[in-house]
Amino acid sequence: MKEKVGFTILRRNILLFVCMLLLSNAYGQQAEEELAAQFLSNKEYSKAANMYEKLLSGNQRSIYFYDNLLKCYLQQNNFADAQKLAKKQSKRFDENPFYLVDQGYILNLQNEQKKAKDLFDNLLKKVAPNEMAIYDLAKAFEKRNEKSYAIETYLIGRKLLKNDLVFANEMAGLYNDMQQIPNMIEEYLNVLVVDETYQEEVQGFLQNALQNKEDFEILKQALNKKTKQFTDKNCFPEMLIWLYVQRNDYDLALMYAKSLDKKNKERGRRILELGFLANSNYQYDAAINCFKQVQLLGVDLPYYSYSKNSELEALTNKILAGNYTTEDLKLLEIEYKKLLVEFGKNAGTANTIRSLAKLQAFYLNNYSEAIRNYEEIIQMQRVDRSLQAECKLELGDFYVMRGEVWEAMLLYGQVDKDFLQEPLGQEAKYRNAKLSYYLGEFEWAKAQLDILKTATTQLIANNALELSLLIQDNTVDSNTEPLSLFAQADLNYLQNNDVIALRKLDSIGILFPKHSLSDEIIFKKAQIFEREKDFQNAAKYYEIVVNEYGSDILGDNALYNLALIYQNKLSKPEDAKKCYEKFIDNYPGSFFLSDCRKQYRLLRGDQIN
Repeated sequence: MKEKVGFTILRRNILLFVCMLLLSNAYGQQAEEELAAQFLSNKEYSKAANMYEKLLSGNQRSIYFYDNLLKCYLQQNNFADAQKLAKKQSKRFDENPFYLVDQGYILNLQNEQKKAKDLFDNLLKKVAPNEMAIYDLAKAFEKRNEKSYAIETYLIGRKLLKNDLVFANEMAGLYNDMQQIPNMIEEYLNVLVVDETYQEEVQGFLQNALQNKEDFEILKQALNKKTKQFTDKNCFPEMLIWLYVQRNDYDLALMYAKSLDKKNKERGRRILELGFLANSNYQYDAAINCFKQVQLLGVDLPYYSYSKNSELEALTNKILAGNYTTEDLKLLEIEYKKLLVEFGKNAGTANTIRSLAKLQAFYLNNYSEAIRNYEEIIQMQRVDRSLQAECKLELGDFYVMRGEVWEAMLLYGQVDKDFLQEPLGQEAKYRNAKLSYYLGEFEWAKAQLDILKTATTQLIANNALELSLLIQDNTVDSNTEPLSLFAQADLNYLQNNDVIALRKLDSIGILFPKHSLSDEIIFKKAQIFEREKDFQNAAKYYEIVVNEYGSDILGDNALYNLALIYQNKLSKPEDAKKCYEKFIDNYPGSFFLSDCRKQYRLLRGDQIN
């Protein structure tokens, strides 16, 4: 028994010794690898080569060791050892074409172009009908920047495999690198012939690769050809719709949308989606036209009522974005009421009632009807509770505008309680905090805002941070009068009392010159002029904020608003584009970054019309 125990202990000790030895070797090799990499980084190529020779002899299959050793030889113009290395590896691993291509690569570095060409041409002659082998050879050529040979490899491979669509994605990338636009487009479209699910990725590649009108014309012709060639596939007419949207040609986009909608028996859904896209891109006439086309399909179809409401929404956006009159707004109110007569007041038309209430409350000063409509939605059965909460918030805002502070606080408080820790509840808490700020209750407001700095919604967190910093920076001493005046002006702005707001803003500058509120005052003036449709003055004040206070918290807001004014109000797309470019460079963490990228792409599309 004792002998058995002793043998067990001995075996355990041997195993422990072997494990320790293996660990020691592993740690030793890691140290050597790190030292070799350090020599290479420091351009001590001779020392690095000595170490990589040793490392490669211990692991002959390591591409990493091989590549670094080859680099060391080539950096020392040691072409003989470089060629010897590539040939040795090629004999060891004759199935790997990378070492053969490297022999030609080394010859080219020695200005032996003819020998390199002969070697490469010979490799092409030996291509076998094996997809993986073809791919590996092409990648070997691509690794050494022999892109023409890589493409030729794929073309030969296609013939051998009798498949004109294989390697489409790889060839598209190569043609893109070589700026062979027609070939690149053809290959990316071949990717979709094989698998339509790559449509979004292909659109992204093309969006980045195509730069001018001629490029997009080539794409259009190629898409038309593919559409006729592959009538069973939706991806090509869908990409034509995408292309025409990029160029703001919604008439042609609508033509293809109608055709696809009919072909797939979608009963107006695709046309409706195009209308939504046009509306979000501020193309209101195009959106209205799309929604009307849905209605022409018939009153019994499922999207009829939806399209009617969406048409009215687009019309509202169009009117409010322009130089509207009170008469325009009253006519709009009549259209909403007509729609509600047609479909009735119920849970299905709650959004329409809400839009009417917003119009009456915030534009027509039709207080009694606005309140009645909001309360009708709030008390309505089977209405989404989130929609009801949003109506409470809007009604609360309306009460703030009318100076009925306690009614507003009550509504905000209800939403905060019902949606605790949810975005709607956080929005309600933010509006209550802002109301306290309007009333000069700065300490209480800041305490609530600081809670919201970590809100789940970035916009709420961003707004809470901005207002909290405004209060913090302007209550460092006992004199809160400048901030009180600014808060009152802010409330006057909300209540559409722009003349009074401007007067109070000017008074701060007179009573407290060079105050820390200077950038906020200028920004608020810009907002006032923008609402008054004095876009020249609005742009001027936003520019001051950007140029003089660009690194402060309002810098990104001002630049974003300035870009939108240039783009949509002053018809200066080039100036808008410069603003978006500056924004993307200077404010990578801004909440507005995503929309800036979107608008920048739209402007780039405008330029190729």
